[in-house]
Amino acid sequence: MIAVDLGNTRAKFGIFRSAVSGKSIPEPDSVLAVECCGIESFDFGAVVDWLGGFPDEPLTWYIAQTGDFPWDEFWAKILQIRCHDRFERISYWDIPMAVDVEFPEKLGIDRLLSVYAAYCWREFNAAFFEGEMRILVVDAGSAITADLLSGEGYFAGGAILPGLRAMSESLPKISHHLPNVKAEDISFAVYPGKNTEEAIIAGIYWGAVGAIRQFHQLIRTTLRDSGLPDRVPIFLVGGDAEHLQIGLSLFVESENLFLFPNFVLSGIALAVRS
Repeated sequence: MIAVDLGNTRAKFGIFRSAVSGKSIPEPDSVLAVECCGIESFDFGAVVDWLGGFPDEPLTWYIAQTGDFPWDEFWAKILQIRCHDRFERISYWDIPMAVDVEFPEKLGIDRLLSVYAAYCWREFNAAFFEGEMRILVVDAGSAITADLLSGEGYFAGGAILPGLRAMSESLPKISHHLPNVKAEDISFAVYPGKNTEEAIIAGIYWGAVGAIRQFHQLIRTTLRDSGLPDRVPIFLVGGDAEHLQIGLSLFVESENLFLFPNFVLSGIALAVRS
């Protein structure tokens, strides 16, 4: 099967060559990430090259879409080279996990899949912790989402804030005196910044790290006030996850900080298996 995480600015494709089974989080055998700001600029050739190494027998594509990318047009192009493949859209109804939010059908499918993968991880690793551990799942992409897996095993809600790129692009709109800072330059930041660019990078980077840290602390404080164990692992997901891990590692114990770059793709595979 091929899992597709189709976001607002990037499409991520993962091939799972064997059946998803056992008691571990499935990892794709091969991953391709492509910018997807529009069908005209989409690098379809990169997808064709990636598909070239796959067998000719029919594959099923499972698509989790959150952005406005015209998937149907892309699908039509794929069928020109792989006419026997099949396409399925993943929806809220396909994920076997309770959701405690208003309008669950409007919940971003990528958020739900990441938390479902965290739920499965907790089930697979139950022997390594005590009680009903909460998990904070942080997906750092176009937006940064910080969602909570409850002790009872349901999606408990979360928070959404602009991603690193969105924040960097917003500042020049405030004033033409503020320089453009490329998102790829925001991998880590020293504070205090000694020029405007360094100050912007520091504000964006540590603002994101600080928000995640604050959400984490709020959960732990609530647990302590209720007399419950306050260990809350943070699962970092998405394109900027590795960058944020560096800053968070200064404040969060290493045994509570996990990096899962392909967690949405893994969540798709787990949902399909279920």
